[in-house]
Amino acid sequence: MLKALLNIERIKTLHSPTFRAIIILHAALFLLVSLIGANLHLNIQGITIEKLFQFPHIWNTIAWIASWFNLILGVLAIMLVTNEFQYRTFRKQLIDGLSRNQLLYGKLLVFITISAYAMLLVLICGIIIGVVKSNGNGLANITQGLEFVPILFLQTFGYLMLALLFGALFQNTALSIVAYILYFFPIEPIIRTIIPEIAAQYMPVKVIANLTPMPDFAGILMGDMIQINSGANNLSGLITANQSTPIFITALIAFAYCILLALGSKAIFHKKNF
Repeated sequence: MLKALLNIERIKTLHSPTFRAIIILHAALFLLVSLIGANLHLNIQGITIEKLFQFPHIWNTIAWIASWFNLILGVLAIMLVTNEFQYRTFRKQLIDGLSRNQLLYGKLLVFITISAYAMLLVLICGIIIGVVKSNGNGLANITQGLEFVPILFLQTFGYLMLALLFGALFQNTALSIVAYILYFFPIEPIIRTIIPEIAAQYMPVKVIANLTPMPDFAGILMGDMIQINSGANNLSGLITANQSTPIFITALIAFAYCILLALGSKAIFHKKNF
């Protein structure tokens, strides 16, 4: 049945002009920004931005850049879900014998595939830029900080699961996209200013966004200076200066949110009239 679901979703998704256009747009924007950033020659009091695109720091940098474009993939996810309602394809599949759970599982498989695409794009781009910019220096550290690549997979999947919930809830493309974007800003930020800080830091968008923190430029330079002076190894990028919670803890919380969002979407799938 898994193979059949994959085949059905492949036919529906890959034959969609909207899907192809948005994926191409996403890849083009990410690659353009990454290449521009890697080729900037900024020097402020001896500090150059090129360090961010060398191993091992590139993995944090490239994952952070990729996170900017996850909203595009979220919009794509909403369109893939709401089109099923608007074009009655879900109803047709129910008539053909699929269950509501199988309809949901099919979309989850699509979102896992999209998340894997985003992860592979970052991995390939990071390796190419890192090799070119490191110029042989630091290539031994190519795997250090590589944990940001699978973490980006989880972040992308989290964005898509939130999009699934909005798409299933409203079933209308425009309304779902507007609600989705508004939740990122200003709805959740406003909620975070109202509730206690200890609860605000565990709001879903806050947690998912924190998976790919902004690179700690000053900390990177200071860490390199310490390494040179002491001969110690670089610290792993599991904790950054602008994020006190270890990333693996944040990842566990984000994974829990993905499960909750999936369960919420499942409940909606069972209650909605297709």
